[in-house]
Amino acid sequence: MVRKQLPKHWRTLLALSLLFITVISSGTWYLYNKIQELKGNEASTQTVDVVLKREYICGETEKETHRETVSSSEELLQRYHDWDFVSRDRNVYTFEKKINDLSPRCKEHAYFGINENGELTLFDGLPEKGQIIQTFFQLDTKKLESSLPPEELDLLRKGIHISNAAEYNSIISTYSEFTNEEKETAVHAH
Repeated sequence: MVRKQLPKHWRTLLALSLLFITVISSGTWYLYNKIQELKGNEASTQTVDVVLKREYICGETEKETHRETVSSSEELLQRYHDWDFVSRDRNVYTFEKKINDLSPRCKEHAYFGINENGELTLFDGLPEKGQIIQTFFQLDTKKLESSLPPEELDLLRKGIHISNAAEYNSIISTYSEFTNEEKETAVHAH
């Protein structure tokens, strides 16, 4: 039996049809695999709570909590690489950062003064209200009275408002010269 060859345009049409079927089936297979891969990634993501704690030099701490979706703990740690990782309790990750500045609240409301025990103290508001934020060291009040002009000592007793880290550090530095070392030693010995 003699086979007749197909006309040239039919052979071209047949070749293009086979190419079209191959491309479509390959594309469908690729798309199916990508969809399955994406479904797998969805299953591996998790929602976690992130706690960010900012600790300021004035002794205040601010805490912020929010939810995030991540695919791994490593991804979350990378996201917060400039924070110190503190702990993980189930799906709650805690990070902290030490801020070398006053908190926004301290910038508005913090006053240095002397508490009833004669210690240099940072107060939330004026010292007369007595809301202590942070206590530093015992002051030698006799040395203060003999070294400082009465108006400066009176200002310290009434409260010296601070609004930035430089003022905070300056007051600690200035009044550290008036530390009552005998009482400090006795306090630390107990």
